[in-house]
Amino acid sequence: MTVYWFLGKIYLAKKIKHFFWKKIYDRVANAYEVFDWNFMNFGFDYYNQELYLEEKDEKYRYYIQLYHHTVEKLDVRGKTVLDIGCGRGGGTSYVARYLHPTKVTGVDYSKNNIKWCNINHNENNLEFIEGDASNLPIGNNSYDIVMNVESSHCYPSIPQFFSEVKRVLKPGGLFAWTDICPEQVFDKKNVYARVYEEAFYNCFGDTMSHSWEITDNVLSALDKEEVNNMKNEIINQHTPFYFRGIMKEFAAIKDTQIYNSLKYGESKYRFKILTKKI
Repeated sequence: MTVYWFLGKIYLAKKIKHFFWKKIYDRVANAYEVFDWNFMNFGFDYYNQELYLEEKDEKYRYYIQLYHHTVEKLDVRGKTVLDIGCGRGGGTSYVARYLHPTKVTGVDYSKNNIKWCNINHNENNLEFIEGDASNLPIGNNSYDIVMNVESSHCYPSIPQFFSEVKRVLKPGGLFAWTDICPEQVFDKKNVYARVYEEAFYNCFGDTMSHSWEITDNVLSALDKEEVNNMKNEIINQHTPFYFRGIMKEFAAIKDTQIYNSLKYGESKYRFKILTKKI
């Protein structure tokens, strides 16, 4: 079974995808009760740019940098921000602590992650709630900014998710999205690619202000020795032996199938910013 086929099934078969990712994601969230595991993303390397971080956050530098890259083109100060698929809340907490929004809400469909977040992240402008990205427990026109970091590949319907983003955004609000995608999703000759791109257009029209591939930056972070060592240490110490292979794939540790799918071009990591029309 090739990575290309495997990822394609996960991304494109709605019922299989939703069932598969729900089971895996709940198991992942349940696997760790260690304080130091605050992030679930692959990371991002700025190369020559040095992002200021407090000492306590330095070990999470590459994971934080993916969040920073996602919102750095936006004016977050004084705004309300919704982070859909917040995971363990580390990136959501970073935005709340460093970028001075009025309020940040993290949403995740794992109750174990939300429980963790509410215990371990206590900023005054930060809250976490359980919810499904396809049916958000949030009112219409509620947030200035919605961000979605390395999470949408788990969702059963990209069009439904984008529709929910549009619903909860205020008119003129911004949507910052970044994720790993199999290349077939963006192959315009492929029927699924048309559905995916049409979902962006149907919800946001021609408002896309940024659209970049950031695969090299993500791979550079994944290649860092300290990143691989930390992931391997956490997985080997805190995960049952029968679950370690899945966890290493989930974390895209070097030479796993997901890592190689990025390295050899079967998958790409992409980033976009769109606006809800007034």
